[in-house]
Amino acid sequence: MDFAALLLGPVLYYIRPQEWMLAIQPLKPVTLVMLMAVIGMLSRTGLDWKQYFKTPHDWLILAFCAWIVVMSPDRGETFHEVYPLLLFYLVAVQALGTLKRLTIFLTVWTLMIFALAGLGVLSTYGFDPTGGEYPTSFFKGRLALGTSIFNNPNSLGHSVVPAVLMIYFTFVWKRPIFLKIGSIPLFFVPLYCIYLTVSKGAFISGFATAVAAMTFGRPRIVQAGILIFALTSGWAAMQALPRMNEINKSKADEAIQGRVAAFSFGLETLKRSIRGFGKDTFVQNMQRYQGIRKASHSSYVQIGAEQGKGGFALFIGILYCCLRTLFTSKTRNEGEERVRRILFAIIISYMISSWMVDFAYRVAFFLCVGAIAAYHRLLLASEKSPEEEKQEETDDQLGPVPSMTISGLGPVPVVAMPTVMNQSALMQPMQGIGVLASPEPEEVEESKLPKEPGIRWNRLNWLDLILIGAMFWATVKFWAYAVVRM
Repeated sequence: MDFAALLLGPVLYYIRPQEWMLAIQPLKPVTLVMLMAVIGMLSRTGLDWKQYFKTPHDWLILAFCAWIVVMSPDRGETFHEVYPLLLFYLVAVQALGTLKRLTIFLTVWTLMIFALAGLGVLSTYGFDPTGGEYPTSFFKGRLALGTSIFNNPNSLGHSVVPAVLMIYFTFVWKRPIFLKIGSIPLFFVPLYCIYLTVSKGAFISGFATAVAAMTFGRPRIVQAGILIFALTSGWAAMQALPRMNEINKSKADEAIQGRVAAFSFGLETLKRSIRGFGKDTFVQNMQRYQGIRKASHSSYVQIGAEQGKGGFALFIGILYCCLRTLFTSKTRNEGEERVRRILFAIIISYMISSWMVDFAYRVAFFLCVGAIAAYHRLLLASEKSPEEEKQEETDDQLGPVPSMTISGLGPVPVVAMPTVMNQSALMQPMQGIGVLASPEPEEVEESKLPKEPGIRWNRLNWLDLILIGAMFWATVKFWAYAVVRM
């Protein structure tokens, strides 16, 4: 039930039928889906907190949500806004426990963004169930839809950007030739949708995401070739897109200078505040202190100003954990590698677009981190020896402790096994008790070889904290650089 509810998440988020289909509005589909998800999750794991918080991603997401609520001026209202996001994350982690489920979920996610782009393109040909004609005309012909979060071209364009790479890795990468050829028309819809938004930010995000995703996991020589081509011919082709010439005239562009004011205000707030103003208070505080009413136009700016140094550090820590999982994991087969590349395309697209749109508290972010955390758990299980897998429910923080499975009793931990020889001796069948599983000493040693697939990192250490601090510092430096250059 929780997996079925999770599959409905991208449908309700991207297509948003609850906003333009009057017949289903009284049913409150979002509430029903959340209820299904919670019931399914509880029936799967119960209230065992060790099942919910096993990885650094889990703890940082929990800390981030708690920080948002505690530091908000209206904690009750903020809690009601934040707890659904945490629930979606927890459901994603619990429901996506197998490679098959992860693959299905990411395929549905890809198809839903494709459907969103299709709704945008079809609205220009008269099929407009969402009522996108008004926002499109308001933005002088730039494509938008009549839903709450896609009612402006920038939001729509940036939301569709990852679909291009997701389609490539889902239907083209290492697929049979007939599937590759048949998938070519799929690229037209999201690319044309992004083009119709005439969003400079979406163009840049799409370009940077494509370069990052296509170089990810490739040999160094191939990476160098892609980068050289992208920075020469690729960037030259980008200049031919609509409105891209305005980048060179940013100092005279009123819209860009408005963003500069928002970026400057957010940076000043971050530098002087530990806790920030509180969730969804950027606009009113900028009007209060700067005298102008302007949105943040960036997830980094929004979180930095609203959550201060503490919340911003947690946000950067979450992104770091996602990248570390995807960069350091070793996959066993093409299926796991495909999932890894799709997840990388989604998270890198979010990180790049977040400099140009305020996607700070979107459900898509929590679903993406949840999927990466589920992938992390899947890889942890793939590289554990049998006795480690049985013992993980006992004490994950103390590391692997050998155990044996006894018929009728379940996993029984062996407290002291100083050597493999001792373990082998203790695992011999005892009189009156049947031992169902006892790994050979050679198998235990081979499973610990560094070349085995999986992931060996599952706890933040001092090096991780230093790297998170460096990522925090680099983000702030780039932020300050953007203010000067824009």
